[in-house]
Amino acid sequence: MPWSVDALEGLQSGGAVSDAASWLRACAETDAGETVVLRQGRVLLPLHWRRRHGLVVVEALGQEHRSVAGPLGVGEEGMPALRPEDLPHKADLADFRRFPAAYADSLFPSCASRLARVDIERFKRTLAADEEAFLATLSKGARKDLHYAMRRVERVFGKDAARHEAVILQAANWEATWEKAAGLARRSWQGRAGVSVFTSGKRERFLEKLMQNGMMVKMHFYRCGDVLTAVAITMETNCEILIYAHEYHCAYAKYRPGHILNFHVIAEALSQGIPILDFGVGATRHKYEWQCVPQTLWRVLVPLNWKGRLALAYQRARWACGGLRDRAAKT
Repeated sequence: MPWSVDALEGLQSGGAVSDAASWLRACAETDAGETVVLRQGRVLLPLHWRRRHGLVVVEALGQEHRSVAGPLGVGEEGMPALRPEDLPHKADLADFRRFPAAYADSLFPSCASRLARVDIERFKRTLAADEEAFLATLSKGARKDLHYAMRRVERVFGKDAARHEAVILQAANWEATWEKAAGLARRSWQGRAGVSVFTSGKRERFLEKLMQNGMMVKMHFYRCGDVLTAVAITMETNCEILIYAHEYHCAYAKYRPGHILNFHVIAEALSQGIPILDFGVGATRHKYEWQCVPQTLWRVLVPLNWKGRLALAYQRARWACGGLRDRAAKT
């Protein structure tokens, strides 16, 4: 059965937050280029064509924004193979990132110059029935550290001075709420390093598109006394909550406000009966503390003409040089 072209408007929401139809529409409206949805039976593969460094590149739709940028609706039979002749538009290079390992072999399997390598890890876990049961799933050390951090905040700032506030973002409160988060981000390590979500115009536009397309976007704030010490942004469905980003005030790092805020976010999800926590991509210590399980995602690069082969050769050379530098730094 060949792949056919389907419309983005016909997508049905998947169980994962970043597979929701509203999420995919926001990706298509934010990123420059052309979006096409391929269908084979019940399997959907949203793709995006864009120009990058003089090349026409085809990639999974929203792979910069989604936790996992794979196919939708795959059953036990797996993902059908995608071949160059299945693409409705010409491209120089296929560059699929955050792609599930289980389906990576289905991307252009017969192409000799195909390159597949580990890209990044995504972290998620199932949640328990209630807060007590959830805490029981954590290690003894993690429970002790969380308890100590919360007691320390109470001792220093007062029992009623530590407050968690959740705000559902809407058009009427967007600007004021975002500015509040951006103010804290300027004091976080992400803000000082220039990688904060809350000071990125592109990320703000994407999240605003999410809201406009019907996704519930929440901003969470944690205060110690009169000082805003942590902020997080989440999205949720009935099946899953995604902690998209969180940052904390560097001057208050010893009180672990980001960790405490994450606990309040998880506790709120538990009270709503949400069964899955998605902690996004990238390995950090706190994700292991919450007993999130890593899922390895792959990057698949396939040159589709001579320009793509040159680009892939250049990318291979960059990776090789980077590997040599890393080995030299360790010796």
